[in-house]
Amino acid sequence: MKIAIFTDTYLPQRNGVVSYLLDATGELSKKHKVIIFAPGGKKLRVERKNVTTYWIPSSPFPFYEGYKIASMNYARVNELIKKEMPDIIHAHAPVVLGVQGIICAKRKGIPLVITHHTHFPDYVPYLLNGKLPEAFEDISGYTVKKLIRHVFTNADVVTAPTNELAKELRSYGLNNVVHLPNGVKLKKFKRNPKKGNAFRKKLGIPQNKKIILYLGRVSFEKKLDMLLHAFSMIDNAYLVIAGTGPYLEDLKKLAETLGVRNVRFTGFLKDIVEAYSAADIFASPSDTETFGLTFVEAMQSELPVVGVSKLGAREIIQNGKTGYLVTPGKARAFASALEKLLKSSDLRKKFAKNGKERAKEYSLSNSIKKTEEIYKRVRRSTP
Repeated sequence: MKIAIFTDTYLPQRNGVVSYLLDATGELSKKHKVIIFAPGGKKLRVERKNVTTYWIPSSPFPFYEGYKIASMNYARVNELIKKEMPDIIHAHAPVVLGVQGIICAKRKGIPLVITHHTHFPDYVPYLLNGKLPEAFEDISGYTVKKLIRHVFTNADVVTAPTNELAKELRSYGLNNVVHLPNGVKLKKFKRNPKKGNAFRKKLGIPQNKKIILYLGRVSFEKKLDMLLHAFSMIDNAYLVIAGTGPYLEDLKKLAETLGVRNVRFTGFLKDIVEAYSAADIFASPSDTETFGLTFVEAMQSELPVVGVSKLGAREIIQNGKTGYLVTPGKARAFASALEKLLKSSDLRKKFAKNGKERAKEYSLSNSIKKTEEIYKRVRRSTP
């Protein structure tokens, strides 16, 4: 099977969607030919075993650091699709480039799958660094929902990484939605005490101190200010914020303002296993995660997790079994959940064991198997 994948976010950017796509395309390419269309890149075309990447000229997105917007180059995209003639077009979180792929699919009668990775109604207020006037938020959210319905109606199948998101998409009037969780390459996240100890030493954190870890993009919508406020209520532990993004310097200033000393900012990490291996608890206060890849990675790394009761976190975390869920935006409740885990090694071990078992449900092999089944079904049903 020849599969054309369109994505509006890809390397060199790093986020949950990119991580999933890298692993998923690697797995799919073992049996299929994969063609990737992505924004940017120095070369127009890159070949590796069974994978061809076409880089579409793009420009930096002015309101959000690290993102690129592909040019409206439909003639070029159409020419490449005509040349490759894929059996399936799969658009991931379609914006400008993804929409061009959708148009190609419909005009050429190629089976089309769309995956909804980003909860766009929640992200709109953050496009201007969280400064969208409040009066416009409801209007913009309504408009985005209408656009999603208009675009996604073109798909033969729309996939959503959580049941909650699938239900929401159906509420927009879409009748072609199926639940397809993202997958994690679990074997990459084997806890390594040696790496963990080296990581602690590098950051100057004593071996007898507990570490609360956040790992991911440091941006406005991740609500890391709430995590800092929660941590300011906790004694005798360290908070490690691993990752980079447009909010990093502001977050460092906030830590100084709050007088929080035991915080370590690592920036981008090449080896995230060392961070997971050093930590005692994983925490993310983000309420915009449509899936929450890092929760699965953390559970596979034998960590109890704390998140908020919304979207992906609410589905992945089993409250009171693999970790705790708290009300979004409630710093004191978040701090209380962290303190419970910090004070009880038995509870941490119990949640860690349950979490590792839970992570198996989100293996990459399971996700790819379901993806291939969808491709086959869509091909059979397309004239």
